Amino acid sequence: MVLSAIKRRWWRGFTLVELLVVIAIIGILIALLLPAVQAAREAARRSQCTNNLKQLALAMLNYEDTYKSLPPGRMGTNPPGCAWNTHSGTCNSASPIYHMLPFIEQQALWDQIGGSITVGSYTVPPGGDWVNDGSYPPYRQRISAVMCPSDGHAQLPHPNNGNIATVNYVFSRGDWINSLDSSPRGVFRSGRCIKLAEITDGTSNTIAISERAVYSGDQYKILGSFCANVSGLDTSPVIAMSQKGANGRLNCTTYPPSHRRVGESWASGYAICTAFNTVVGPNGPHVSNAYGEWGWGVFPAQSYHPGGVNGAMCDGSVRFISETIDTGNLAAGQLTAAEIMNNSRYGIWGAMGSMAGGETVSSN
Repeated sequence: MVLSAIKRRWWRGFTLVELLVVIAIIGILIALLLPAVQAAREAARRSQCTNNLKQLALAMLNYEDTYKSLPPGRMGTNPPGCAWNTHSGTCNSASPIYHMLPFIEQQALWDQIGGSITVGSYTVPPGGDWVNDGSYPPYRQRISAVMCPSDGHAQLPHPNNGNIATVNYVFSRGDWINSLDSSPRGVFRSGRCIKLAEITDGTSNTIAISERAVYSGDQYKILGSFCANVSGLDTSPVIAMSQKGANGRLNCTTYPPSHRRVGESWASGYAICTAFNTVVGPNGPHVSNAYGEWGWGVFPAQSYHPGGVNGAMCDGSVRFISETIDTGNLAAGQLTAAEIMNNSRYGIWGAMGSMAGGETVSSN
Protein backbone atom coordinates (compact mmCIF):
# COMPACT_ATOMS: atom_id res chain seq x y z
CA MET A 1 0.00 0.00 0.00
CA VAL A 2 2.76 2.45 0.96
CA LEU A 3 4.78 1.59 -2.16
CA SER A 4 1.71 2.10 -4.35
CA ALA A 5 1.09 5.57 -2.87
CA ILE A 6 4.72 6.56 -3.46
CA LYS A 7 4.52 5.50 -7.11
CA ARG A 8 1.33 7.50 -7.60
CA ARG A 9 3.00 10.65 -6.18
CA TRP A 10 6.15 10.05 -8.32
CA TRP A 11 4.25 9.95 -11.61
CA ARG A 12 1.98 12.91 -10.86
CA GLY A 13 1.93 15.36 -13.86
CA PHE A 14 2.00 19.20 -13.91
CA THR A 15 -1.08 21.00 -12.74
CA LEU A 16 -2.82 23.54 -14.99
CA VAL A 17 -1.44 26.39 -12.89
CA GLU A 18 2.10 25.08 -13.21
CA LEU A 19 1.75 24.78 -16.99
CA LEU A 20 0.43 28.34 -17.25
CA VAL A 21 3.34 29.61 -15.16
CA VAL A 22 5.85 27.81 -17.39
CA ILE A 23 4.16 29.17 -20.55
CA ALA A 24 4.17 32.69 -19.06
CA ILE A 25 7.87 32.45 -18.27
CA ILE A 26 8.64 31.26 -21.81
CA GLY A 27 6.57 34.15 -23.19
CA ILE A 28 8.46 36.66 -21.07
CA LEU A 29 11.80 35.24 -22.21
CA ILE A 30 10.75 35.45 -25.85
CA ALA A 31 9.57 39.05 -25.34
CA LEU A 32 12.93 39.91 -23.82
CA LEU A 33 14.99 38.15 -26.47
CA LEU A 34 13.02 39.17 -29.59
CA PRO A 35 14.12 42.84 -29.63
CA ALA A 36 17.73 41.72 -29.27
CA VAL A 37 17.33 39.26 -32.15
CA GLN A 38 15.64 41.91 -34.30
CA ALA A 39 18.37 44.42 -33.46
CA ALA A 40 21.04 41.89 -34.41
CA ARG A 41 19.32 41.19 -37.71
CA GLU A 42 19.02 44.91 -38.48
CA ALA A 43 22.68 45.38 -37.60
CA ALA A 44 23.55 42.71 -40.15
CA ARG A 45 21.33 44.34 -42.78
CA ARG A 46 22.80 47.75 -42.08
CA SER A 47 26.29 46.27 -42.39
CA GLN A 48 25.35 44.83 -45.80
CA CYS A 49 23.93 48.18 -46.85
CA THR A 50 27.15 49.86 -45.78
CA ASN A 51 29.09 47.36 -47.86
CA ASN A 52 26.84 48.01 -50.88
CA LEU A 53 27.51 51.74 -50.60
CA LYS A 54 31.21 51.11 -50.19
CA GLN A 55 31.24 49.06 -53.40
CA LEU A 56 29.31 51.76 -55.28
CA ALA A 57 31.71 54.42 -54.01
CA LEU A 58 34.70 52.34 -55.14
CA ALA A 59 33.03 51.83 -58.53
CA MET A 60 32.54 55.60 -58.75
CA LEU A 61 36.25 56.16 -58.05
CA ASN A 62 37.31 53.43 -60.48
CA TYR A 63 35.14 55.11 -63.11
CA GLU A 64 36.90 58.39 -62.31
CA ASP A 65 40.29 56.71 -62.59
CA THR A 66 39.35 55.44 -66.06
CA TYR A 67 37.56 58.49 -67.47
CA LYS A 68 39.16 61.23 -65.31
CA SER A 69 35.78 62.41 -64.04
CA LEU A 70 32.90 61.12 -61.94
CA PRO A 71 29.94 59.57 -63.79
CA PRO A 72 27.18 61.96 -64.85
CA GLY A 73 24.04 62.33 -62.81
CA ARG A 74 21.92 62.10 -65.93
CA MET A 75 23.19 61.50 -69.47
CA GLY A 76 22.95 58.99 -72.30
CA THR A 77 21.96 58.43 -75.90
CA ASN A 78 19.67 61.10 -77.30
CA PRO A 79 18.84 60.81 -81.00
CA PRO A 80 16.55 63.41 -82.62
CA GLY A 81 12.94 62.99 -81.51
CA CYS A 82 13.86 60.78 -78.56
CA ALA A 83 10.92 60.42 -76.17
CA TRP A 84 9.54 58.02 -73.58
CA ASN A 85 7.58 56.11 -76.22
CA THR A 86 9.94 56.15 -79.22
CA HIS A 87 12.25 53.34 -77.99
CA SER A 88 15.11 55.12 -79.73
CA GLY A 89 17.43 55.89 -76.80
CA THR A 90 17.75 56.82 -73.15
CA CYS A 91 16.84 60.43 -74.03
CA ASN A 92 19.88 61.70 -72.13
CA SER A 93 18.45 60.36 -68.88
CA ALA A 94 20.61 57.40 -67.83
CA SER A 95 21.72 57.27 -64.19
CA PRO A 96 25.19 57.04 -62.62
CA ILE A 97 24.49 53.35 -61.93
CA TYR A 98 23.84 52.78 -65.65
CA HIS A 99 27.22 54.33 -66.47
CA MET A 100 29.02 52.38 -63.71
CA LEU A 101 27.70 48.92 -64.66
CA PRO A 102 31.11 47.56 -65.79
CA PHE A 103 32.58 48.71 -62.47
CA ILE A 104 30.02 46.88 -60.30
CA GLU A 105 30.57 43.47 -61.90
CA GLN A 106 27.77 43.94 -64.44
CA GLN A 107 29.81 43.78 -67.64
CA ALA A 108 27.42 41.26 -69.20
CA LEU A 109 24.47 43.59 -68.58
CA TRP A 110 26.46 46.52 -69.99
CA ASP A 111 27.26 44.50 -73.09
CA GLN A 112 23.59 43.63 -73.47
CA ILE A 113 22.63 47.31 -73.39
CA GLY A 114 25.40 47.96 -75.92
CA GLY A 115 23.69 45.81 -78.54
CA SER A 116 20.40 46.05 -80.43
CA ILE A 117 17.48 44.32 -78.72
CA THR A 118 14.14 43.50 -80.34
CA VAL A 119 11.17 43.78 -78.00
CA GLY A 120 7.90 42.79 -79.63
CA SER A 121 7.30 45.02 -82.64
CA TYR A 122 10.23 47.40 -82.17
CA THR A 123 14.03 47.23 -81.95
CA VAL A 124 15.94 49.25 -79.37
CA PRO A 125 19.29 50.51 -80.71
CA PRO A 126 22.60 50.19 -78.82
CA GLY A 127 22.62 52.33 -75.71
CA GLY A 128 19.26 51.36 -74.33
CA ASP A 129 15.62 52.36 -74.17
CA TRP A 130 13.98 55.21 -72.26
CA VAL A 131 15.17 54.66 -68.71
CA ASN A 132 11.81 53.93 -67.07
CA ASP A 133 10.60 51.47 -69.70
CA GLY A 134 9.78 48.23 -67.92
CA SER A 135 9.46 46.28 -71.16
CA TYR A 136 13.17 46.62 -71.97
CA PRO A 137 14.86 43.42 -70.71
CA PRO A 138 18.09 44.93 -69.27
CA TYR A 139 16.13 47.34 -67.05
CA ARG A 140 14.27 44.37 -65.59
CA GLN A 141 17.50 42.84 -64.33
CA ARG A 142 17.60 43.13 -60.54
CA ILE A 143 21.00 44.09 -59.12
CA SER A 144 21.39 43.16 -55.47
CA ALA A 145 24.23 45.65 -55.04
CA VAL A 146 21.82 48.58 -55.54
CA MET A 147 19.14 47.33 -53.12
CA CYS A 148 19.27 47.83 -49.34
CA PRO A 149 18.35 44.63 -47.45
CA SER A 150 16.56 46.69 -44.76
CA ASP A 151 13.99 47.81 -47.33
CA GLY A 152 11.69 44.85 -47.87
CA HIS A 153 9.79 46.72 -50.57
CA ALA A 154 12.92 46.81 -52.74
CA GLN A 155 12.79 43.03 -52.97
CA LEU A 156 9.21 43.07 -54.34
CA PRO A 157 7.81 44.12 -57.74
CA HIS A 158 7.50 47.91 -57.87
CA PRO A 159 3.83 48.93 -57.34
CA ASN A 160 4.05 51.50 -60.12
CA ASN A 161 6.00 49.41 -62.64
CA GLY A 162 6.14 45.77 -61.63
CA ASN A 163 8.50 44.71 -64.41
CA ILE A 164 11.28 47.18 -63.73
CA ALA A 165 14.15 46.61 -61.28
CA THR A 166 14.14 48.75 -58.14
CA VAL A 167 16.93 50.87 -56.64
CA ASN A 168 17.70 52.20 -53.14
CA TYR A 169 20.88 54.18 -53.73
CA VAL A 170 20.67 57.79 -54.85
CA PHE A 171 23.20 60.41 -55.91
CA SER A 172 23.75 63.87 -54.49
CA ARG A 173 22.55 67.07 -56.14
CA GLY A 174 23.89 69.01 -53.15
CA ASP A 175 21.92 71.65 -51.25
CA TRP A 176 20.02 72.72 -54.37
CA ILE A 177 16.23 72.66 -54.85
CA ASN A 178 15.07 74.31 -58.06
CA SER A 179 15.96 72.44 -61.26
CA LEU A 180 17.75 69.60 -59.49
CA ASP A 181 19.38 68.18 -62.60
CA SER A 182 21.25 71.42 -63.30
CA SER A 183 22.37 71.84 -59.67
CA PRO A 184 25.63 73.80 -59.47
CA ARG A 185 26.27 72.55 -55.91
CA GLY A 186 26.28 68.73 -55.97
CA VAL A 187 28.72 66.32 -57.57
CA PHE A 188 26.19 64.65 -59.91
CA ARG A 189 24.62 66.74 -62.66
CA SER A 190 22.73 66.39 -65.91
CA GLY A 191 24.89 66.48 -69.02
CA ARG A 192 28.14 67.12 -67.12
CA CYS A 193 30.79 65.05 -65.38
CA ILE A 194 32.56 66.53 -62.35
CA LYS A 195 36.31 66.15 -61.82
CA LEU A 196 37.62 65.40 -58.33
CA ALA A 197 39.73 68.56 -58.48
CA GLU A 198 36.49 70.59 -58.60
CA ILE A 199 35.48 69.31 -55.16
CA THR A 200 37.34 72.06 -53.33
CA ASP A 201 35.63 71.38 -50.00
CA GLY A 202 37.47 68.06 -49.94
CA THR A 203 36.35 64.61 -51.01
CA SER A 204 36.11 63.43 -47.39
CA ASN A 205 33.74 66.33 -46.58
CA THR A 206 31.40 65.97 -49.56
CA ILE A 207 28.69 63.36 -49.81
CA ALA A 208 28.20 61.46 -53.06
CA ILE A 209 25.68 58.64 -52.51
CA SER A 210 22.99 57.86 -49.95
CA GLU A 211 19.70 55.95 -49.68
CA ARG A 212 16.04 56.32 -50.63
CA ALA A 213 13.18 54.06 -49.56
CA VAL A 214 11.32 52.40 -52.45
CA TYR A 215 7.64 53.23 -52.97
CA SER A 216 5.63 50.65 -51.06
CA GLY A 217 2.20 51.20 -52.60
CA ASP A 218 1.16 53.44 -49.69
CA GLN A 219 1.20 56.95 -51.11
CA TYR A 220 0.74 58.59 -47.70
CA LYS A 221 3.75 56.94 -46.07
CA ILE A 222 6.72 59.28 -45.59
CA LEU A 223 9.29 56.61 -46.47
CA GLY A 224 9.11 55.93 -50.18
CA SER A 225 6.35 58.31 -51.19
CA PHE A 226 6.08 62.04 -51.83
CA CYS A 227 3.82 65.07 -51.93
CA ALA A 228 3.34 66.63 -55.36
CA ASN A 229 2.41 70.01 -56.82
CA VAL A 230 3.71 71.99 -53.83
CA SER A 231 4.93 75.50 -54.68
CA GLY A 232 7.46 77.74 -52.95
CA LEU A 233 9.93 75.00 -52.05
CA ASP A 234 12.93 76.83 -53.48
CA THR A 235 12.21 80.03 -51.55
CA SER A 236 11.19 78.37 -48.28
CA PRO A 237 11.93 74.63 -48.08
CA VAL A 238 10.46 74.54 -44.56
CA ILE A 239 7.15 74.23 -46.43
CA ALA A 240 8.10 70.58 -46.97
CA MET A 241 8.05 69.96 -43.22
CA SER A 242 4.40 71.08 -43.05
CA GLN A 243 3.57 68.01 -45.15
CA LYS A 244 4.79 65.73 -42.36
CA GLY A 245 1.97 64.26 -40.34
CA ALA A 246 1.86 61.91 -37.38
CA ASN A 247 3.08 58.31 -37.26
CA GLY A 248 5.25 58.50 -40.37
CA ARG A 249 2.44 59.79 -42.59
CA LEU A 250 2.20 62.60 -45.12
CA ASN A 251 -0.41 65.37 -45.28
CA CYS A 252 -0.84 65.88 -48.99
CA THR A 253 -3.14 65.44 -51.96
CA THR A 254 -3.13 62.48 -54.31
CA TYR A 255 -1.19 62.32 -57.58
CA PRO A 256 -1.47 60.11 -60.67
CA PRO A 257 -0.67 56.44 -60.00
CA SER A 258 1.42 56.26 -63.17
CA HIS A 259 4.06 58.59 -61.73
CA ARG A 260 4.77 57.13 -58.31
CA ARG A 261 8.31 56.41 -59.44
CA VAL A 262 10.28 56.57 -56.17
CA GLY A 263 12.79 53.73 -56.26
CA GLU A 264 11.78 52.81 -59.81
CA SER A 265 14.63 51.87 -62.18
CA TRP A 266 18.35 51.82 -61.38
CA ALA A 267 18.84 53.01 -64.97
CA SER A 268 16.90 56.24 -64.53
CA GLY A 269 18.77 59.47 -63.93
CA TYR A 270 15.61 61.38 -63.07
CA ALA A 271 15.86 62.88 -59.60
CA ILE A 272 12.76 61.09 -58.32
CA CYS A 273 14.45 57.74 -59.03
CA THR A 274 18.15 58.18 -58.25
CA ALA A 275 18.88 61.58 -56.70
CA PHE A 276 18.66 63.38 -53.37
CA ASN A 277 19.47 66.83 -52.06
CA THR A 278 20.89 67.87 -48.69
CA VAL A 279 18.22 70.28 -47.50
CA VAL A 280 15.62 68.57 -45.31
CA GLY A 281 17.34 66.04 -43.08
CA PRO A 282 17.39 62.26 -43.56
CA ASN A 283 14.01 60.51 -43.36
CA GLY A 284 12.18 63.79 -43.87
CA PRO A 285 9.24 64.27 -46.26
CA HIS A 286 9.91 64.13 -50.00
CA VAL A 287 8.04 67.07 -51.57
CA SER A 288 8.02 68.07 -55.25
CA ASN A 289 6.73 70.96 -57.32
CA ALA A 290 5.27 68.44 -59.82
CA TYR A 291 4.03 64.87 -59.86
CA GLY A 292 6.23 63.48 -62.62
CA GLU A 293 9.86 62.60 -63.16
CA TRP A 294 10.44 66.15 -64.39
CA GLY A 295 9.78 67.61 -60.93
CA TRP A 296 12.18 69.29 -58.52
CA GLY A 297 11.93 70.10 -54.83
CA VAL A 298 13.05 68.65 -51.50
CA PHE A 299 14.23 65.08 -52.11
CA PRO A 300 15.73 63.79 -48.82
CA ALA A 301 17.75 60.68 -48.19
CA GLN A 302 15.63 57.96 -46.56
CA SER A 303 16.09 54.49 -45.13
CA TYR A 304 14.59 51.91 -42.78
CA HIS A 305 17.69 51.97 -40.56
CA PRO A 306 16.68 53.30 -37.13
CA GLY A 307 17.75 56.90 -36.66
CA GLY A 308 19.25 57.84 -40.00
CA VAL A 309 20.82 56.79 -43.29
CA ASN A 310 24.11 55.54 -44.65
CA GLY A 311 26.07 57.86 -46.89
CA ALA A 312 29.17 57.41 -49.05
CA MET A 313 31.56 60.34 -49.32
CA CYS A 314 33.51 61.31 -52.41
CA ASP A 315 36.67 59.72 -50.99
CA GLY A 316 34.94 56.32 -50.82
CA SER A 317 34.34 56.27 -47.05
CA VAL A 318 30.88 55.44 -45.68
CA ARG A 319 29.27 57.11 -42.67
CA PHE A 320 26.00 56.79 -40.78
CA ILE A 321 24.21 60.14 -40.83
CA SER A 322 21.72 60.89 -38.08
CA GLU A 323 18.26 62.12 -38.99
CA THR A 324 18.80 64.86 -36.37
CA ILE A 325 21.77 66.35 -38.24
CA ASP A 326 21.82 70.16 -38.30
CA THR A 327 19.88 71.52 -41.31
CA GLY A 328 20.38 75.23 -40.65
CA ASN A 329 17.67 77.65 -41.70
CA LEU A 330 15.01 75.80 -43.69
CA ALA A 331 13.03 79.03 -44.00
CA ALA A 332 15.79 80.46 -46.22
CA GLY A 333 15.62 80.11 -49.97
CA GLN A 334 18.29 78.39 -52.01
CA LEU A 335 21.38 80.36 -52.97
CA THR A 336 21.25 82.63 -55.98
CA ALA A 337 23.40 82.16 -59.07
CA ALA A 338 25.79 84.78 -57.70
CA GLU A 339 26.11 82.92 -54.39
CA ILE A 340 26.84 79.38 -55.55
CA MET A 341 30.36 79.48 -54.05
CA ASN A 342 29.02 80.54 -50.64
CA ASN A 343 28.51 78.46 -47.51
CA SER A 344 25.32 76.42 -47.37
CA ARG A 345 22.23 77.85 -45.71
CA TYR A 346 21.17 74.36 -44.58
CA GLY A 347 23.65 73.67 -41.82
CA ILE A 348 26.01 70.71 -41.64
CA TRP A 349 23.77 68.62 -43.91
CA GLY A 350 23.76 71.30 -46.59
CA ALA A 351 27.52 71.71 -46.26
CA MET A 352 28.02 67.98 -46.82
CA GLY A 353 26.18 68.31 -50.12
CA SER A 354 27.95 71.38 -51.47
CA MET A 355 31.23 70.56 -53.17
CA ALA A 356 32.70 74.08 -53.34
CA GLY A 357 31.07 76.11 -50.58
CA GLY A 358 34.21 76.70 -48.56
CA GLU A 359 33.09 74.44 -45.69
CA THR A 360 34.85 71.73 -43.74
CA VAL A 361 32.17 69.65 -42.06
CA SER A 362 31.58 66.66 -39.83
CA SER A 363 28.45 64.50 -39.73
CA ASN A 364 28.97 63.71 -36.01
